[in-house]
Amino acid sequence: MKRLLLSASMMLLFTLGASAQCTPDPQFITPGVYPDSATGLSVAYANQPYIETITILVPIDTTIMIGPIPFTLVFDSVVVTDWQGLPPGFTYSCYDAGNTTSPVDQCAFEGNTAGCISITGNPTTNDVGSYQQIITTQTYSTPNSPLGEPTETIVDYYYIQVMEDNSGIATITTSKFLVYPNPAKEMVTINGLNDIELSLISVLDMNGKVHASYSEVNSGSLDMNIQHLESGMYFVKIDYNGVSETIKFVKE
Repeated sequence: MKRLLLSASMMLLFTLGASAQCTPDPQFITPGVYPDSATGLSVAYANQPYIETITILVPIDTTIMIGPIPFTLVFDSVVVTDWQGLPPGFTYSCYDAGNTTSPVDQCAFEGNTAGCISITGNPTTNDVGSYQQIITTQTYSTPNSPLGEPTETIVDYYYIQVMEDNSGIATITTSKFLVYPNPAKEMVTINGLNDIELSLISVLDMNGKVHASYSEVNSGSLDMNIQHLESGMYFVKIDYNGVSETIKFVKE
């Protein structure tokens, strides 16, 4: 593996909150970035500390097609070079204990390693709103990629939603309900509505605005037309049996 030399400007950028150390989520074993675009980042609430961990699993190599010819690239590292859009007072820090040539806390994730990014903050009521995250990365490989060295990628599917309190929308990690497809373009189906006392199903945007509601469902599933919704993150809020569950989905 070639040694990755970080420029002075990148070193300055990566010192943001470098003292904090996150831990990759061990449930993820397939190369990729978690949470993905469908799951999204957790909601932040005013006057409550916020922490979110992004797990990054970099593969050993990848194969791309240059015309009809397969071309194998061995990953040196994936480096975060810029991050825009964090709410006021929020910071991020990186950690990759598997690095052998790059500092473990400076947002360079080497090939065949599991690293993480921690986002932290203490939002106030003045920060309520939706914040799109624009993250720029550069990928270094061996041999040099025919697409350019390094290859730049911009990740723009993450949003951090800061809300006034957690009484309206509370996301959950597990549910008896299934919302699919996710992401979706025209229709979203909710499964698991049988054997419950349903009060209301609501579709809300990142600002808590209700775009649709359903109070009578006569089967175990509900098909919802979402063609009228703009692209972005939404919530399906299901009130039943005296409790409430909320599931995220993305409209493409």
